[in-house]
Amino acid sequence: MKLGVLGTGMVGNTIATKLVQLGHEVKMGSRTSGNEKAVKWAKANGPKASNGTFVEAAEFGEIIFNCTAGATSLEALKLAGAKNLKGKI
Repeated sequence: MKLGVLGTGMVGNTIATKLVQLGHEVKMGSRTSGNEKAVKWAKANGPKASNGTFVEAAEFGEIIFNCTAGATSLEALKLAGAKNLKGKI
C-alpha cells in the first residue's frame, strides 16, 4: 500500500519507519522537498521510502498520517491540499 506521512519529527519518523518495515511504500512529506530530516530518513529506509512536500505525500498516499505538531497541523493540511486529501483516510 502507498502511504503518506506528513511530518518529519519523532512521531512521523517512527510511524514512517515502521510502515516501511511492514512492507509499505511510504513518502514522508514536509514543507520543502529537500528537507534534511526527510531526505536522511528516505536514504536510511531503502527503496520503499521516499520524501517530498506535503502536497507530494498527500497525492502519493492512499492513506495519510498527519504527524505534524498540533500548532502547525491545520497549516500543514492546507498545504497538502484539500483535493489531495479528499476521500482518503
